[in-house]
Amino acid sequence: MILSLIYGILILILTIIFLVNSIRYRKKINIYVKYGVLFAIILLAFEIAVVALIPNFFEVTPWYQLLIADAIVFVRTLVFTCMGIYYCSMLGIVEIPLIKKFSGKTDDFETFTSRNYILTIIGTAIGAILFSVILFKLTSPHISDAMKQLSESQGAKLGISDEPSVLLALVVLAFAFSEEIVFRLGIQNYLAKQFRLNGDKYWVAVVLTSGLWALAHVNMLAPEWVKIAQIFPIGIAFGFLFKKYGLESCILAHGILNLGMMGLGPYLIQM
Repeated sequence: MILSLIYGILILILTIIFLVNSIRYRKKINIYVKYGVLFAIILLAFEIAVVALIPNFFEVTPWYQLLIADAIVFVRTLVFTCMGIYYCSMLGIVEIPLIKKFSGKTDDFETFTSRNYILTIIGTAIGAILFSVILFKLTSPHISDAMKQLSESQGAKLGISDEPSVLLALVVLAFAFSEEIVFRLGIQNYLAKQFRLNGDKYWVAVVLTSGLWALAHVNMLAPEWVKIAQIFPIGIAFGFLFKKYGLESCILAHGILNLGMMGLGPYLIQM
């Protein structure tokens, strides 16, 4: 509970900072708005697909609550994307090379060989999955009481189970997409820019962001430290993956990790 409170306070402070800075630097980040809108549309597309697979969704969730949630997601995605790219530009980091390559905005992606790019992403994801499997096998964690209550209440109402399914796959992929925008693109580069952690000091921003990302996953497993022990080193790996290959590589690696753990989770975690 205390760790969740700490995380909530920190993420609220950072969100306010990003909102204020987006207004402050609105003229400078205006050229990045199209990318923020693109990412927001992708997230909303995930939501539409999820809602379509839940027949009784609007019987459980009022339409106005969904609209409010959508507005929050849209603004958050727009702000963290625009400010994240802006901070990267200040740091000299290539942030979304694949998207810019296909949009004809840059040739930065030419500096990456396709083979190295793909192998690094797959290697990072498989390494994260293997690490998680070994950790969970050694510690035998189980679902926390908080997650059980959520699953039994809201999950049951919506017909969402912990068993692998297309619906669950869409949910975990949406989380991967959203979290990488907020943490790796946004917060990690804000910290690097704010505290002058460019170059050889960038690892500090990676570690701090990984710590915050780990806090976002508390109250999911028991004992609680197991989830933190899983997420923290994986966050460091994703942080350096971002530094080398940009946001898209982290989203892909995170997506593969989430899908892999979705399939393996029932065999590793006691319900």
